[in-house]
Amino acid sequence: MVEPLAAYCADAPAPDRETAERIERHLLDWIGLVAGGRAHARSAASVLEAVEALGGADAPRVPTGGALAADRAALLGGTFAHSLDFDDTHRESSLHPGAPVIAAALPVARERGTTGEELFAAISLGYDVTCALGRAVDPDAHYARGFHLTATCGTFGATAAVGRLRGFDATAFEAAFGVNGSQAAGSLQFLENGAWNKRLHPGLAAQRAVLAAELVDAGFRGAAEPIEGAYGFLHGYTETAHPEVLASIEPGAAVLETALKPYPCCRYMHAAIDAMLDLRGEVDLEAVESVTVDLPAPGVRLTGEPIEAKRRPSNFVDCQFSAPFAAALALARGEAGLAAFLEAQENLDEPALCELMDRVEVVSTDETNDEFPQRWTARVSVDADGRHERFVEYARGEPEKPMSWAEVREKFRELAGTSGVDGEAADAIVEAVDGLGSGDSTAPLFDALDRAE
Repeated sequence: MVEPLAAYCADAPAPDRETAERIERHLLDWIGLVAGGRAHARSAASVLEAVEALGGADAPRVPTGGALAADRAALLGGTFAHSLDFDDTHRESSLHPGAPVIAAALPVARERGTTGEELFAAISLGYDVTCALGRAVDPDAHYARGFHLTATCGTFGATAAVGRLRGFDATAFEAAFGVNGSQAAGSLQFLENGAWNKRLHPGLAAQRAVLAAELVDAGFRGAAEPIEGAYGFLHGYTETAHPEVLASIEPGAAVLETALKPYPCCRYMHAAIDAMLDLRGEVDLEAVESVTVDLPAPGVRLTGEPIEAKRRPSNFVDCQFSAPFAAALALARGEAGLAAFLEAQENLDEPALCELMDRVEVVSTDETNDEFPQRWTARVSVDADGRHERFVEYARGEPEKPMSWAEVREKFRELAGTSGVDGEAADAIVEAVDGLGSGDSTAPLFDALDRAE
């Protein structure tokens, strides 16, 4: 399947106007997340120190190259964009395409002086490939083997974006995918102790893409059939591959299918948070006897097991992957945005939160599994002087309930403002992103990002 995939990458059309406008939202969202991840994630200092120790220059607030080598900028950008688990999500492939794809594309676009239209074509292609591979590898089966889709599939998607910017033909794309058949990696073992590996995964994927492209341009020979071969991606990483997906990619569809996040936590919990926030006004918190959160099975695996540990998160990562915490936060605080999550980190032993978490059960039924992964639904039931229930078919931010440009801009301003970016610099970034997909030059964007320091 690598041949038709490589041919598609070489000939994919530029995104249409609707797709380009949606990319603008994802790009602005990504920029805010990078600034926010650097400012608020406890892992950020160690990543910066490591890159500087390896010979990198001091990194700006939003690393996009310039004084920093493209592969190092990609590593930092992808890592910071995912560090708050607040980044975009494609539900059918169960991954975050923007973090690795945009992180790889921006520094390469800066190096090569590409136009806004060319940058957006690369980003669109990167989303196409990342999400198609996620569907082809079967998310549930991939997770069951312990792999993180954003890391593994994101490596190939970021490579597609970089190859597009470098003008690769089909042969060069095949070679680059051949190289990254040996680099696609990412383990779910971070769930064991709230480790920071997950945050690093998209950064490594983006860095691997830049490295693979450089190797190919230098004449390096990549493995044949890295996707479908006897030891290739679809054989080693899943029990139930769907290679036919890779032969029928619809240009730009992945961008339009990708959701933006209003809450900084695992996307599987978002429909349940929407439900909790909606029914909170009719529930007497002191009368709560039990809370049942019904999610698709993979969501239970990530956010509800083992239940004892999920009821006692001890750090930010634990909270991001704890359905009991998210339910308690939404009920107790009436909000679940970035400020609420950050504030709760200092109050994890608060009796009101702990008592609510102890009453939460996380289950999976036919109702939430039957149409997964096409829909990530949730049913929430709260017993408190009677039963209060909500069923959410599509979480806020999904394509069926998209965040508007104004809502994305508001999220960006919150992230930028809490990260030390002043209002004037934030305005310049918004202005540079707005209409970039039809623009001739990306220079205004990079100038605005540099001024954000």
